[in-house]
Amino acid sequence: MEQWGKGTSLLQFPENYTVVDVETTGLEPFYDEIIEVACIKYRDGSEVARFESLVQPKPFITKPGNVQYVSDFIISLTGITNEMLTLAPAFDVIANDLYSFLENEIIVGHNVNFDINFLLNKFRYDYNLPFQNDFVDTLRLSRRILPELPHHTLVDMAEHFGIPAPHHRALGDCVATNEILGKLKEIVKNNNIDMEQLAKKKSVDLRNIHCDGSQIDQNNFFFGKNCVFTGTLEKFTRTDAAQIVVNIGGFCENNVTKNTNFLIVGGLNANTVAEGKSNKVIKAEKLKAKGQDIQVISEETFYSIIENFIE
Repeated sequence: MEQWGKGTSLLQFPENYTVVDVETTGLEPFYDEIIEVACIKYRDGSEVARFESLVQPKPFITKPGNVQYVSDFIISLTGITNEMLTLAPAFDVIANDLYSFLENEIIVGHNVNFDINFLLNKFRYDYNLPFQNDFVDTLRLSRRILPELPHHTLVDMAEHFGIPAPHHRALGDCVATNEILGKLKEIVKNNNIDMEQLAKKKSVDLRNIHCDGSQIDQNNFFFGKNCVFTGTLEKFTRTDAAQIVVNIGGFCENNVTKNTNFLIVGGLNANTVAEGKSNKVIKAEKLKAKGQDIQVISEETFYSIIENFIE
């Protein structure tokens, strides 16, 4: 199997592109699945085509009269219910049409690495197809163009620009993302911002971050959640990683329990998912199968979640 990587992250405003958003059962592409995908194609700033579909994932509870595809948390977050997914097509049914719709397109999204990671994982491992589209992240653009804002989530940016708030449904998030892209483009044009100079701004070295516990981010996934670490992290000591979670407003535990919401696995990749699972991972999977709101996520996904906090 070819091991294709991602395309290039672009800090620009393309004329022709496709906005993409996916809703999922969780945060980790190797463990979780897509439950909705939406794409809106633009040419010279005008919409020319749409692709939208719910997607039926594998059920995580299958008992007589009780088939569950999504947790109560995901239902409350997205409004996508088990009943809605019962009649939805599996990803296999939409895969060819979706791949054709996105082929050779510049992808635009807010925190788009999340969406691309899920699509890349599906196309690469399930269909042996490359998904190396270049992409524009409106989250990254927002941070560079409006660094004075405390947070840059999709909801924060919609509120800042007076755009109707999105509600964690794929198509609505696409519409909001495109409007944010347009607003950011206006700021750059009206203020004669040099995008080349903006692109030269150096990113923060995670190893040099020292959190003081003064910032609480209620929009972050870890806020109010119980987290456990297992395995060796590459960029932090476990103590420093736990400190960041606490500073955001989360909690850390030593072991997986009935209260755990996130298990962060150092060095997690496709091989370690399939082989050599730790006792904590095995316990977390058993609790999830029983309906607990617990997610097993990789170190890479952990960094993508805290990225908004540390920048």
